[in-house]
Amino acid sequence: MTNTHWLVYVKTFLRYFLIALGVIFFVVVISFLISWKHWQGFAAEAMRGQSLLNLALNDFRAQNWDEAKVKLEQGQSAFTASAQEIEALRTSWLPARIGLGRAQLNDLQHLNDSALIISASAAQAADLASNLDLAALGQGKFGDLSTERKAAILQSLIALEPELNGLKANVSLAIYNLDRIHRYGILSPFNKRLDEIRDQLAAGKILLARSIPIMRLLPAFTGYPSQVHYLIMLQNNDELRPTGGFLGSYVRVDIADFGEIKKLEANDIYHLDMPSIGKVVYEAPTPITSYLNVKNLYLRDSNWSPDWPTSARLIKEMYALESAAAGQSEPALDGVLAITPDLVANLLRLTGPITVRGETYAPENMQALLQYNVEIAYKDDDISSWDRKDIINDLISELKDRLMSLPLSRYPELAEVITKSITRGDLLMYFGNPGRQTVATALGADGSIETVSGDYLMVVDANLAAFKSDAVMSKRISYKLKQGASLQATATLNYRHDGGFDWRTTRYRSYTRVLAPLGSKLISIDGLNNSETDVSSYDDDALGKHVFGFFWSVEPGSSRQVSVNYELPPSLGQRLTDDKVYTLYVQRQPGSRIESLNVSIEPVKEIISSSPISEKGGQGADWSGQLESSQNFQILTN
Repeated sequence: MTNTHWLVYVKTFLRYFLIALGVIFFVVVISFLISWKHWQGFAAEAMRGQSLLNLALNDFRAQNWDEAKVKLEQGQSAFTASAQEIEALRTSWLPARIGLGRAQLNDLQHLNDSALIISASAAQAADLASNLDLAALGQGKFGDLSTERKAAILQSLIALEPELNGLKANVSLAIYNLDRIHRYGILSPFNKRLDEIRDQLAAGKILLARSIPIMRLLPAFTGYPSQVHYLIMLQNNDELRPTGGFLGSYVRVDIADFGEIKKLEANDIYHLDMPSIGKVVYEAPTPITSYLNVKNLYLRDSNWSPDWPTSARLIKEMYALESAAAGQSEPALDGVLAITPDLVANLLRLTGPITVRGETYAPENMQALLQYNVEIAYKDDDISSWDRKDIINDLISELKDRLMSLPLSRYPELAEVITKSITRGDLLMYFGNPGRQTVATALGADGSIETVSGDYLMVVDANLAAFKSDAVMSKRISYKLKQGASLQATATLNYRHDGGFDWRTTRYRSYTRVLAPLGSKLISIDGLNNSETDVSSYDDDALGKHVFGFFWSVEPGSSRQVSVNYELPPSLGQRLTDDKVYTLYVQRQPGSRIESLNVSIEPVKEIISSSPISEKGGQGADWSGQLESSQNFQILTN
């Protein structure tokens, strides 16, 4: 081809190309003009809906439920109209008709559907709040209400469960629609805001999931329809025991007439244990016999099982027998609860500091100050050792009055404190009623040893004659898993004693149990000295776990490290090989203060995903942080 022919060819091509481009441009312009009114309509209605949502949010904050409902219903109409504009764009906008713009319109529809669901759910919530008259209630105090008014409120709250389940389902649907939006598309500039909205919806879903069981437990804690009797064990986690702390005191509570507290009385646990000597006989677990030199088990040591339902059943049984031995007539208990001082401290953050007998108890000093008063100061005040814990009655009485005096508008804050305490294990519940116990389990408040299909780890310390030394211990736990011919695990405990020898602290003495999956096999325990030979390794069918137990001590001002090396059961290794998945559940001992947890997994195959996101990828996974609550870990390999 000559240069002249080539030039003619190029000119012809460019002429036809420009004609085609012109036609395409003309069609696009016509399509845009045709669809413009629908784009304009979509934008106008979507912005109107967003504005109405913001205005309704302000009404929610002001508890103007009826005004909020009106705006939200108008918002639903706006988002319904914007949805109709999107449907019109599917036929009038050329890129959508030929498939190029279909994904963008789908993303807009997913967002619009979420907004429509949120508007409808919020309107439902406003209607529920209006029917409960929360604005009027918020100005009052629950303790000031008549019995009839309390009954009406509680019955209304109990009846909310189906409505709340519906709200939770709607929130899940809104999250589902947000998750369908492409990260890279027409809404890419709004990814950060969309993530914030999704996080807020997820938090709302969690709150609803926790609120529903609480609603179902309202009768259990309000004496409806009949009076209830509870035993509350006070667990001092400065002297850590398997379920959360040493049982030095207890509280008896009777509730009737929709929240009226008929009895609230604290007592020293030795007031039952001492009269029971020789009358109530339970054989003590071997570690208690060996390291406390106590042959029989008494109520103060009855929470030896780390499984709260197991310990609670024993506590309930022993309480009845020891009460009878002490000449006290007690009704049948409806439940046994356990709390740590951390729950009380969080309640004080809600009520403000409390002054009792001339001293002020605040969240920061409550535990140490109370210990000082019942261990040391009572002598200077000429109080007998038998009555030294009577101050607890004054403290809980004042705290009860403060809580009952809270405006009802602050009850959501109280619910948040209770929810957080349940998550951390600072509040444990056991009910004799199977239905209520099922609800406690669903709420995560039953304190049971979890049954899982994958790997499992729990470190259970039991302070044995170490005073209140847990208050000055810094504890770090690391868990390392390596895949070879089998799965070999190492649980390392690194404990540092930051205290000294005084009335409150001494050398740390703990009988420690490391719980692992059933069928695990001990390889070795490194770090124990020649005098610490009391090592056990056994399958505990009652707990559903394999237990590695040993006694050790840490001197003040020093650190010690103990590593438990063991082989996991073959089934877990087979699951990792066949299904390419490994899961680990680390259960937190209630009352424990774990400074840091580090988990390191080294499988044979490359890791393709991890949850939470690992600090390193490829051949291994590392996670680190505090153990404020029980945690799940997972990896998938190729």
